Amino acid sequence: MNDSILKYEKVSMDNLKLAIEIQNTIFPTENGALNLITYVDRSKIKEICENKSFRDVLDGWICKDETDEVVGITGIYSYFEYPQDAWCGWYGVLPEKQGKGYRKKILSWTMEKAREMGYKNFRLYTDLESNNAAVQLYRKIGMIEEPYVAEDMGSEQIIIFSKSLISEETKKFGNKNLFLLEQEGIQNKAEEFIKKHYSFLLG
Repeated sequence: MNDSILKYEKVSMDNLKLAIEIQNTIFPTENGALNLITYVDRSKIKEICENKSFRDVLDGWICKDETDEVVGITGIYSYFEYPQDAWCGWYGVLPEKQGKGYRKKILSWTMEKAREMGYKNFRLYTDLESNNAAVQLYRKIGMIEEPYVAEDMGSEQIIIFSKSLISEETKKFGNKNLFLLEQEGIQNKAEEFIKKHYSFLLG
């Protein structure tokens, strides 16, 4: 286990381009740029989400080691519909930094941050097949799991992992909507939106 102390730098306009680069490196098949933009400019939430403002709190952090070298990224968001639940967003470790204990350290910090923010439950969703190492960590720290069935996600095996922040007993999320299909739509329009409103992030 790596005993170094990590630093968590809040995503801001000053480091937004870096945050997007980190997200693209960790998740090369997904475009989370618009989600990261809402961390910085919440006035864009309704426009990005097509006036369906289902996201409430949105915050993200770039994770660095003691030498200021980037190791990963993490985030917390919530839904207006489910105000007691903190959801982990765009959490991951750079490929070259994996296997050093950073994944668990960042997740533990994010959960504690959610507790400090007053949430009762910590949740995340993931694709069971493509995130095996992360799934093993979630199980190891005692998160409970359930399949996501509120939307038809095709061949994707989406699993929700949950852990209570206030008690030993964790309640499942249940058959409630996470608007994941809308999230896919947000990712698909990221490039065009950035060209129009945030061209300085390109190149």
